[in-house]
Amino acid sequence: MLTKEDVEKVAVLARLKLSESEIAAIQNQLSAVLENFEQISQVDTKDVRPLVTPTDMSQTLRADVAMKFDSEKILESAPEKSGNLFKVPPVV
Repeated sequence: MLTKEDVEKVAVLARLKLSESEIAAIQNQLSAVLENFEQISQVDTKDVRPLVTPTDMSQTLRADVAMKFDSEKILESAPEKSGNLFKVPPVV
């Protein structure tokens, strides 16, 4: 179980101001979380292969092929243009 001093040290590192009641509540909550991790760490996983993804599905990607386009036709729809570029308002 975490001590009050452990919680106070973490609070200082996180730059938190905690009341005595908050320290006590967090002490109990964090202790419960750490107990859960302790139980998880005791599980024997020596014969379990590492899991890269939880499903057997693979992602289908499209071919990375450059597409040809007519820049003049695209620029026709631009509200404003400068040469062969879209002109947009400044962004601050």
